[in-house]
Amino acid sequence: MKNISLSLIFFGFISCVNSSNNQTIENNTTLENTIEEQQSIVDVIEEEEVIMHEEPLAEVSEAPIVENKEIKANETKLKEIKKPAENTPKSTIEEALPETEKEIVVIDKPNHQTWNELAKKYISTDGKVNYKGFKSELNLLKSYIDNLGKNPVKKEWSKNEELAYWFNLYNASTVYLIASNYPTKSITNLEGGKPWDKKFVTSGDKTYSLNDIENVIVRPKFNEPLVHVAFNCAAVSCPILLNEAFVADKLYSQLEKQAKKWINDASKNELSSEKVKVSQIFDWYKADFKASGGVIAFINKYANTKVNENAKISYSEYNWNLNE
Repeated sequence: MKNISLSLIFFGFISCVNSSNNQTIENNTTLENTIEEQQSIVDVIEEEEVIMHEEPLAEVSEAPIVENKEIKANETKLKEIKKPAENTPKSTIEEALPETEKEIVVIDKPNHQTWNELAKKYISTDGKVNYKGFKSELNLLKSYIDNLGKNPVKKEWSKNEELAYWFNLYNASTVYLIASNYPTKSITNLEGGKPWDKKFVTSGDKTYSLNDIENVIVRPKFNEPLVHVAFNCAAVSCPILLNEAFVADKLYSQLEKQAKKWINDASKNELSSEKVKVSQIFDWYKADFKASGGVIAFINKYANTKVNENAKISYSEYNWNLNE
């Protein structure tokens, strides 16, 4: 009897355990079903959101594509625009551009085209200057000089760009000084005989004299004897005035061409192998020619008649009459 009771208790316990396990399984099954149902709901919601946003997103993505095409088109146009030549007027550059692109072009260097045209028009190939002609276009000459003044030398410029700037500014200002006072027989008749000390040449926020440009700025900085064939003092004995503007990309070929004309001009330099009678410029600026080995070495570099190193040197009297 006792054994029967124990058996009944045992089977009762087993039933309870089974019942509990069945309940747990059912609960787990229910939980899994609930999770799956919730996930389905989330999936449906996300799918609906994708559908709802699909059309607006397509519209947003299309806008930049159109804009990018326009940008690329503009970039292509800009690439097709060639870099302007140094003497090309700014107005010509702007006219060649579409209206929306004109603001993009910035010219931060002076344009020498005006001086180039005036020089070709009123200066002969042998350096004779038509000051009466320059006087008839004095306003145009003044506007060019003013333009240089508004575009002073910048540290980013090359040596040739800076030299071309100072040469053209000096020469155009000298011609302007003469033309403004024309007729006159000599530049030495102006400003009490000291026209080179008059401060009337503006560059940036400073005003210079012709002496400042040549002897304070250019000569000390560049130590280049060829500068003496570039600066023109409006006198007969000066190296001739170039009948075009100096430009950076051919500056030294221009200077050497001027030097050959000057050295081989018998009215300014008389050469022979044993003795020479040369311009007083070689005397006044003797120290400058040391950079090229001295006066004789400089002369021989450009002379058709070669001179001995120990040749006797004398100097011609300077003719200050106007170079017209």
